[in-house]
Amino acid sequence: MIKNWFAADSPHIRFLCVILLVAALNIFVRLSFLPLTAPTLGDGPGYLNNARIISGEPATPFPGRLLKPLTPLGIALFAPLFHGDMVSGFVMLNVLCYILFALAAYVLLLLFTADRFLAMLVTLMFISTYPILEYGLNLESDMGSWLLFVLTIFGSVRYYRAASWKNFGIAVAAVVVGLLWKEYAIPAGIFLGLVVLFEPTQTWKEKFFRIFVLAAFSALAVGIMQWIIYAKYHYTYIDFFREAASTSPSQSQRHLYFIGKSLFAVFLLGWGLVLAGLLRWRSIPRSDQHILALLFPPSMMFLLWTSVSSRLYYIVAPLLAILALHGLRSLTERRLVQVCIVVAIMVGSYAWLFASGTFRIFFQ
Repeated sequence: MIKNWFAADSPHIRFLCVILLVAALNIFVRLSFLPLTAPTLGDGPGYLNNARIISGEPATPFPGRLLKPLTPLGIALFAPLFHGDMVSGFVMLNVLCYILFALAAYVLLLLFTADRFLAMLVTLMFISTYPILEYGLNLESDMGSWLLFVLTIFGSVRYYRAASWKNFGIAVAAVVVGLLWKEYAIPAGIFLGLVVLFEPTQTWKEKFFRIFVLAAFSALAVGIMQWIIYAKYHYTYIDFFREAASTSPSQSQRHLYFIGKSLFAVFLLGWGLVLAGLLRWRSIPRSDQHILALLFPPSMMFLLWTSVSSRLYYIVAPLLAILALHGLRSLTERRLVQVCIVVAIMVGSYAWLFASGTFRIFFQ
């Protein structure tokens, strides 16, 4: 009965129910048993104060955060549901983005397999990774940006396989909205540009025109916000990047050890499936190989960030999840073994999540 219920071609609703159930469990455990970052630390003060300004309350503005206004806008929209509590509004925004991320991850992985059960398993692993649980469901602005990053990859892959204006429009919309959320939209836009360039059916004239459309809409969105912020606060992206570049080496932790630890923490035990996927590279369909090769350069752009953190490095996670999908499929076709592997990886993520504070004390 259970075997038939979870057959590879079972209705999507069955797998979506499992994904949403696990997502709800992750949300409950994260918010019930682990503390949030203090609102006075990290990204919190900037986004919370800007949300207060949007709501018409007096607060100190953070112009650098207002250049990407969708997070404080979302906080301001959800806060009235909690009697004006901005912290609760921030959490609610990220919970919603997390649920949508889970659905987006599932539909993305379905582009690389017809096995819905396998796509569900890797989705469960994907949404239970340490950075998602620690930072995505916290007072940080990353969750919505990761959602838009996955949606951009989804639209770009669809476009590579069928170069329609509809698929192109989905990807462009995700990039443009992402630029108003967080800078992770930059590698997402680069991936879309590479896909447009290497898509095999369009003429070079058409390719350059579509890249122009992508650049024009992106510049328009960024330009409008830049003009508004400069007119009010005399603050520009030049100031923003200058502040980011001024981070001291001791704060950025740009050391080989911390880079390796943060990169490992992105996928933890899931790296085993990633390596299995790489070892079976030749068994991956040729079109999927092309897509993964195009996704590799923008996914490595985390090395350009001035700070080191699994949160900042998480833009490589979609690439790893797709490779893990192929790796899990190549290791075994037995459902029970596949489930046990994914459960073990998820347990590893929770172990790292609950012990991460201890790790920081001993290894900083």
